[in-house]
Amino acid sequence: MSDIKLSPFKFEQFSVIESSIKRVKGLNNDLNLKYQILPSGIINEDAKTFELQLEVKVKDDNGQFESKVVIVGLFEFKEVTKVENLNNYFYVNAPAIIFPYVRSYIAALTSLSGFETINLPPINIGLLKDELKRNIKIINSN
Repeated sequence: MSDIKLSPFKFEQFSVIESSIKRVKGLNNDLNLKYQILPSGIINEDAKTFELQLEVKVKDDNGQFESKVVIVGLFEFKEVTKVENLNNYFYVNAPAIIFPYVRSYIAALTSLSGFETINLPPINIGLLKDELKRNIKIINSN
């Protein structure tokens, strides 16, 4: 039996901090949906936490459907001495962990709206890496 090495990066919780939906009565099933994901985050080196925010907008070209969800995920990295060693966790893993919650939330929100369910497709969340890097704030007391 081999020893399992635990990740130094731990997912703590997520919260939906903003949510809206706008639908047109008589909505057809031929929606041409466009997606926009705006990532940002705060690395707190003193508290050893990472707060990831994903703002997800879904819109139909014809104005029949529009939704916005802002979700925040909280992560800890208590056992890490060098934050630079966690770049992949911050910029790739954290968004990949949080995005399925956004997908589920939008599916539940739309299914409970009285119309058909909107299911976001799986996406390569790693494509957000560079944008997330530009939108990171680092907090430390040094």
